[in-house]
Amino acid sequence: MVNAMTGWALSQGSLLRTVDGGASWTNVTPKGVDSTSVGTLLSYDAQTLWVVFNKESSTSITVYHTTDGGQKWESAEINTAPYYGRVTSLDFIDLTHGWLLASYDVSMGSESVEVFQSNDGGASWKSNASAILNEKPSNALPLAGSKNGLVFSNQKNGWLTGFSHGDGIWLYSSSDGGRTWSQKTIVTPQGYHTDGGAVSTEPPHFFNQKEGVLPVEFRGENPPAFVFYRTEDGGLSWTPTTPVQTAQESQEYRGFHWSIIDATHAFVSDGY
Repeated sequence: MVNAMTGWALSQGSLLRTVDGGASWTNVTPKGVDSTSVGTLLSYDAQTLWVVFNKESSTSITVYHTTDGGQKWESAEINTAPYYGRVTSLDFIDLTHGWLLASYDVSMGSESVEVFQSNDGGASWKSNASAILNEKPSNALPLAGSKNGLVFSNQKNGWLTGFSHGDGIWLYSSSDGGRTWSQKTIVTPQGYHTDGGAVSTEPPHFFNQKEGVLPVEFRGENPPAFVFYRTEDGGLSWTPTTPVQTAQESQEYRGFHWSIIDATHAFVSDGY
């Protein structure tokens, strides 16, 4: 939901929009979208949205953009040949500057990915960095690890999140718009473990240029725990807040779910 009345929703092969608080929904899917495709969207306001519908075994990515609530659409094509690409993360910091993360292949604890950037509202895209199996990685983008999110707080500073089967908390950052990347070290709460892929970072949420939160799941604990890390310096440092623990020790872990409202309010569910 963008506000109390207007929001967007994805189902397989379709995009829906509501302007009455969810009481009714209108199909605003761009023409030509495959009915079996799965989408990724980013809403900027009540009228503006970017959406990608991932096609099975496709060597191209189409980014759709609307500025009138889905009545008219513009599109841009990204050629990923010879790789089958699917977008796993899409982010715009304003109406002009955006990034997307394309995933090509997952194998033995590694994931081939490529970071693309747009400086014209999604009308065109250029490759900033890539890490592809059997190719030389560019600009220190890691091949190892499963990536789940790419977020920028401004035109320079971005974060890549996910997890790996190695030890530690998996987090990479960029300070030049996604062209070069480096591993970020953050402190583990006392008594918690980070060995063997026990921890997963999720895309951070920024409220302004300085303040933000980074969701981190400690899946290797018994019971599992969820921690919001907080930054007040634009992501240069991250401090853990009070962990949220599930009481469901004996049941199968289903993962935490959360919704961030503003800089001081959030909801967390343990999934049970």
